[in-house]
Amino acid sequence: MHQPNWLRAILLVAVVAAYLTSLNGAFVFDDLPHIAENENLANVSRAAWSMAQLQTRSTTQMSFALNAALLGKTPFTFHLVNLLIHVISVLALFELVRGSITWWNERHTPVLNANLTGFLAALLWGVHPLGTMAVTYIVQRHESLMAMFYLLTLYCLLRGHLAKTAWPWYIGSIVCCCLGMGAKEVMVTLPLVAVLYDRCILSSSWRELVTKRGWVFVLLLVPALILFGKHLSVFGSTHTEAHDAALGAHETASSWLYLWTQAGVIVHYLRLSIWPDYLTFDYDWPVANTEGEYLLPAIFVCGLLVLSFWLLFKRPAIGFVALTFFFILAPTSSIVPIIDVAFEHRMYLPLACLCVLAAMVLSIAIEKWRSRHGEESKYQTLLLIGLTLAILLGIRTVYRNLDYHSQLALWTTTVQARPMNLRANHNLSQYLRQADRLPELEQILLRSIAYCEQHGYESFPLHGDLAETYVYAGQFDQAYERFQRALEAAQSPPTKISEYHTLLRNRKLAETRTSFGALLDLLQRPAEAAKQFDQAIELRPDVTQSYVMAGDAYRKSGDFETALVRWKEAVRRDPKRVSVARDYAMLLIQLGRYDEAAKRLQQITKTQPDDLLTQFQLARLEAAAPSDKVRDPDSAIKRCDQLLQAHPQHALEIQQIKAMALGNGGQTDQAIALLTSLSKQISDAEVRKDLDAMMTRFQQKQKVLLGGDDTKR
Repeated sequence: MHQPNWLRAILLVAVVAAYLTSLNGAFVFDDLPHIAENENLANVSRAAWSMAQLQTRSTTQMSFALNAALLGKTPFTFHLVNLLIHVISVLALFELVRGSITWWNERHTPVLNANLTGFLAALLWGVHPLGTMAVTYIVQRHESLMAMFYLLTLYCLLRGHLAKTAWPWYIGSIVCCCLGMGAKEVMVTLPLVAVLYDRCILSSSWRELVTKRGWVFVLLLVPALILFGKHLSVFGSTHTEAHDAALGAHETASSWLYLWTQAGVIVHYLRLSIWPDYLTFDYDWPVANTEGEYLLPAIFVCGLLVLSFWLLFKRPAIGFVALTFFFILAPTSSIVPIIDVAFEHRMYLPLACLCVLAAMVLSIAIEKWRSRHGEESKYQTLLLIGLTLAILLGIRTVYRNLDYHSQLALWTTTVQARPMNLRANHNLSQYLRQADRLPELEQILLRSIAYCEQHGYESFPLHGDLAETYVYAGQFDQAYERFQRALEAAQSPPTKISEYHTLLRNRKLAETRTSFGALLDLLQRPAEAAKQFDQAIELRPDVTQSYVMAGDAYRKSGDFETALVRWKEAVRRDPKRVSVARDYAMLLIQLGRYDEAAKRLQQITKTQPDDLLTQFQLARLEAAAPSDKVRDPDSAIKRCDQLLQAHPQHALEIQQIKAMALGNGGQTDQAIALLTSLSKQISDAEVRKDLDAMMTRFQQKQKVLLGGDDTKR
């Protein structure tokens, strides 16, 4: 039963059975923008060009492109390929452990059975539910593909060492390494791990390692140096898209506090490896305020690290596997302050190390426990224990995969596991509102609020989400009261809070005040709304939309000067927002500041020449501005003719402006004729009254100018 082919078959069946429920999963969260809504996803040539340019994660993008081009863009096909990658990785781990132990046993006193130890390690890893995020969450193919190439690189290194003709296997190892570098950045740790593997398992001395495979490690190091160089520049910058994607666009923790926080995260990872009860899609794990918050976990992790180094010298094989666990986690769990502190997919490959250690320890324990029994009895005991553990873990994996069948299921389980997760509550609120399940959403938010208040977590963002739910339901009075409770809850911040947490808190409070301001604006209380928007700006002065909303509220309340100040700042921060720049110019017109308004409108037309509203307002200014510097009837007539040709559906409005331009330019007869024609076409009494007033002024050889009693502003 412990023959390799039988064991490979069992591994294949077990892994497929555990992940069969993943095939019916949907596109969720980041799958949507990166895969489902990516129109260029199936562009294989573009993906190949990215690989040729050594762009980061281009290998995974190529796999997505081939997936979409050959199998279609359905969730099933992407899940199927993800499962295939996982199966290959599991078999690679089996062959790597089995082959390594076989070679070790030839040079030392045999302690472990190569086939069964490799089988047990691969089986536990293959069905462990902690790996579901890397396999079932489609977009995290980055992680699983990197792990596959990581294991294949080491396996090819082993096969090259054992083969009579070594160089094809070594070339394969180098190719796998390069492809892995294009899957995910964690692959940068492979050259170090490969050297340790060679020295601890394959070579008897450093001289042998350098003599036989020195050139291989040099070539393995080249793509790692390229990848490291690319990301060194990313982490050193502050204004690139790559930096924002990795570290966050608005805030990151200090490297020191992030390192301390990761001690607690690693302990949590270890606990889930042993007892995977509350698996969570999104932890929203808080960064430590002080070093003391994670002192005990830090001592524990440091102790494990010291033990691993000690084992490296005393028990090289065990020490190598233990240190590899830390090396693989190092890029995400050390000093680089990634904005998302904890994610389960980061444990996918490190979990393989733990499973190898567990298989080795279990094999040794059974060997000693049943030392008086025959080898067949020991094999049966080990196999029985392994299969029992695999069944228990596999059942958990089967049910965990169901959480990825919909956005609602995913965020519901996340909130159930971590009620204090503000981000998860917010996302769940959005999806439940879309599903029109408002009573259910209200109860979930109330439970989360009660949990946070009971355990000392801040609850004001949850009050804000509940208030927005009431707004969505049209219950404005309840929404107003809930926003008031949110602001009351926010008045008592934690006593000890770091600069980083202050920044995060201000961001959430700014969002709450902005939402409250929007409700006040809806209730036609613009002055109060403007105060909320201003307070949001104080908390987060980098958000352009807050200036836009404040400017609109001040305009509605009659404070035009302050409205201009807010909109001017919004335009300065985001010149590409045409609607804001146009509104700013229109308010300038309303205040009689025609010269400045004309300049603003002309600036917009340079970048957005096809914007109808901007061209219309500029034509209006040129036709009837009181300022001789701005008024240019000939230009207005020409602009109106262009607008009539491009937008005939708005002919009536455009022709009114043209009539003003004709009359103000001295062509009164043409203006009167055009106004007479328009008056016959328009049924609105108020508009016809305005047209008659314009005709009267032109008949009296008078101009019709903006700001006068006879024209609308």
